[in-house]
Amino acid sequence: MKVQAYQHGIYPRSEDVVAATRGLERGRVGRDEVDAAFAADRADFVAAQREAGLDLSSDGLLTWQDVFRPLVESAAGLEARTLVRWFDNNSFFRAPEMTGDLSIDGVPDVYRSDDDVPTPRVATLPSPFLFSRAAQSSGDRDVLMKDVAREILAPVASALAGRGYEVLHLEEPWLTYFGIEPESWDDFEKALTDLRSGLPDGTAVVLHVYFGDAAPHIERLRRLPVDAIGIDLVETDPSSLGSGWDTGILAGCLDGRSSLIEPVDSIVELVTDLVGRTGAPSLFVSSSCELELLPRDLARQKVLRLGEIGARLREELS
Repeated sequence: MKVQAYQHGIYPRSEDVVAATRGLERGRVGRDEVDAAFAADRADFVAAQREAGLDLSSDGLLTWQDVFRPLVESAAGLEARTLVRWFDNNSFFRAPEMTGDLSIDGVPDVYRSDDDVPTPRVATLPSPFLFSRAAQSSGDRDVLMKDVAREILAPVASALAGRGYEVLHLEEPWLTYFGIEPESWDDFEKALTDLRSGLPDGTAVVLHVYFGDAAPHIERLRRLPVDAIGIDLVETDPSSLGSGWDTGILAGCLDGRSSLIEPVDSIVELVTDLVGRTGAPSLFVSSSCELELLPRDLARQKVLRLGEIGARLREELS
């Protein structure tokens, strides 16, 4: 079995970056100092992934204010406006709002300085369902979901595949936290098909559902046109996920909202049991959700622990 470990999502910023960005807002420091602080954070995160021996690298999305903002700021027809709480966490995002016809030209600026991130790489994007539900809209959200997938996410995904990104990790906490209307499944499938329509062979799409139990939705999730379904193992019992999987699985096995550093043995046992029960043909390993809410030193320990777990699983499942 092929096992790949990677860290998805936004990584916590250092106190130096926080102080520099606040200083810039108050006119106390210049842009160069802020850029230098971000560069140091990024170098540290790249080094942590290398030390951990992760299979795919990320820049940690350190300059992303939230998972939507770079897309919104790079696209026509969208603006980031209303401040909204991010689920039940003590963090917020500015909800996308439609202002006209959607389009985007290439990749957002945040990806244009990724030469220092080793390849192969993993990119994190919001799933089209999450985007359509988190947005401020008075229209048909399923239509918006398909429009976002076709006009925004598909062009970005295709451009990222050309920059060395072998895995596209789609964040999808909305579905398991709030649910999905039965009539929306077909449109979600269509949106995902459009999203991956321009991707070359070998580029994997992982749909990661978290902040809730995946079991009530698992039969339909398994039929979606993605290469792997990500499961939040903090919220989901592996015994409820069925068997005979013909799609891959991402084991979200390190709690991204807990300061506990999980022991290697128990996590390897949990994930091995998950693979055995589901029969999934391929395995990705990551955290249950992004690590943004953790202190930076603890997040780094989680990344290193993830590397240990990935190495053990490769030994046991090869």
